Amino acid sequence: MKNLYLRSMLAAACAVTLAACGGSGGNLYLGGQVYGLAKDGLILRNGSEDLAVAAGSSSFYFTNLIKTDDRYAITIAQQPKGAVCTLENGSGKASSYSVTTAIVSCVTNTYPLTGSITGLTANKLTLVIGNNSTSPLAGATSYTFPAIADGAAYNISILTNPTGQTCRFQGSTSADGHDIVGTMGSAATTAATLACTPN
Repeated sequence: MKNLYLRSMLAAACAVTLAACGGSGGNLYLGGQVYGLAKDGLILRNGSEDLAVAAGSSSFYFTNLIKTDDRYAITIAQQPKGAVCTLENGSGKASSYSVTTAIVSCVTNTYPLTGSITGLTANKLTLVIGNNSTSPLAGATSYTFPAIADGAAYNISILTNPTGQTCRFQGSTSADGHDIVGTMGSAATTAATLACTPN
């Protein structure tokens, strides 16, 4: 009688342990790699399980384990805000090894960043954001960086002043007015006005 009671308790403990691992009695992980995820909000789904994947993640694994010969079908249940992700190798049939072949690739949305220019009467003005540059010509009344990532911090700098002129960003906190910082919105965004005057 005592042995029967102990066996029953052991079986119950095993059942609880299996439930904590997904309830299916599986022992294989289901996951994959993540590339380019810079925004929160991505949710992946397999069967009845949803998995939130945080910005900056390079991999993911579902909590529920799967068994040999189980079929799986990973889908994107929700796109991250301000980005679009695609999924490769998301479905199949498990062998005797954990499945880590799924690939999620994400691209952050980009929008134009523009600003006004006053007093530009000469050429050779060059503005830069990192490796991106633009060179408005004499008479231009605006500048544009066509593709800045949603939510990205930006720093526009004056690389070269126009011939015979000095330009400064209105509202700049730098001593010479040659830099302006901000954060890109989730749509076309307006940056600071650039004022140019004769030397």
